[in-house]
Amino acid sequence: MEFFEHPKVLILVGVFSTPIYITLAKMFWGERFESLGETIKFLFTPDIFSIFKGRFWDDWYATTKFNVFVFLCFGWAAAITELLARHVL
Repeated sequence: MEFFEHPKVLILVGVFSTPIYITLAKMFWGERFESLGETIKFLFTPDIFSIFKGRFWDDWYATTKFNVFVFLCFGWAAAITELLARHVL
C-alpha cells in the first residue's frame, strides 16, 4: 500500500477525479440526482425512527447505497494513487 506514502498525490487524484464521482452519483441517484435528497434525509434519521414509521428497509437501502458510493469514491482515488506510486513516482 504505497498510496499512504504519497498523501499529496492522493489528494490531487481525489480532486481531479470529480467527473468520475459525478458519473458514479448519476448511476446511483439518477441523471438529475432525483433520489439524493431522500438518501440524505435517511442518513440523518436514526434507524429506530424509521422502524416506527415503517420505512426501515427504505432507510437501509438508501444508507447502503450511500456507503457503497463513498467506498467506491475512496477506492478509486486509492487505486489510481497506488498505480501512480508504483509505476510513475
